[in-house]
Amino acid sequence: MRAFRWFLILSVALISAVTPEMASAAGGLTILDSRGEQHFETMPKRVVALNWAMAEHLVDLEVPLLGVANPNGYNEWVRVPALPGGIMDLGKRDAPNLEQLLMLKPDLILLAGDQGPYASRFEQIAPVLHFDLFREDHNNAAKARQVFSALGAFFGRSELAERKLAEMDQRIATQKTEIVAAYNGTPPPVTIVRFTDEKRVVIYGENSMATAALDGLGLETGYPVPNSRWGLVFKPVTALGSIDNGLVLHIEPFSKKDLLFGTDLWGEMPFVKSGNFHAMPSLWTYGGALSIGRAADSITTILLGASGK
Repeated sequence: MRAFRWFLILSVALISAVTPEMASAAGGLTILDSRGEQHFETMPKRVVALNWAMAEHLVDLEVPLLGVANPNGYNEWVRVPALPGGIMDLGKRDAPNLEQLLMLKPDLILLAGDQGPYASRFEQIAPVLHFDLFREDHNNAAKARQVFSALGAFFGRSELAERKLAEMDQRIATQKTEIVAAYNGTPPPVTIVRFTDEKRVVIYGENSMATAALDGLGLETGYPVPNSRWGLVFKPVTALGSIDNGLVLHIEPFSKKDLLFGTDLWGEMPFVKSGNFHAMPSLWTYGGALSIGRAADSITTILLGASGK
């Protein structure tokens, strides 16, 4: 019912909003999105992103970005790369502010994931690109890299895109060597989690960006989680009690930490007793290609610090 109301509002708002300049045109540039080949006469210059992973991609590619859905949330949960100053708040990711969007007169709207059904409606405002970044039947990390490279080529930034990917890969390879040396060839397992509240936790596993970082660093998890669309599983906090080896890293922010970390239950967790529980800075684990490197940076800093070397 909520989705129907949203579509109805959008349809009404668009009755007099479409202008000839907003129509997508064939020729010039071509890029493959989730719906097939998309054609543009010229490179878009007024770009907005209604998905945070797509916003990450554009900022990392140094593509000017006019508007983002919920930039305040982005600044809390994603943080890096930082959004440019003066960016317009386009409302919620699942219910954008149509007035603001129309006022910006974008020539490209970037969508991803579950926003796919909105693509045809938004095309009444401007051309749309939609990407399926997270799916159970593909490698999410590989897909993120593919989309990053495709956007780099589309915006005339192929060299920058490939250089940044290569630099990330080299940095992770170096970090892997440092970790192995710090732990005399046998680094500990590392489990990465995010708390939803004081009773529930997300544990990252196969097909997650967090695990892509662990894989690159040659690390195993202390809590195996099978492949899934998002690469995670929701569990009660008590499930963490089974992790009796290695480090547990939780991703900030966690607003209810005082309701959990001071409890007797938490104090009895094996990794808490051993001093192997640490916080990672805010990181969007549903993010762009370079978020893998940012996760690896945080993991490496914690592990090298914990090794005492």
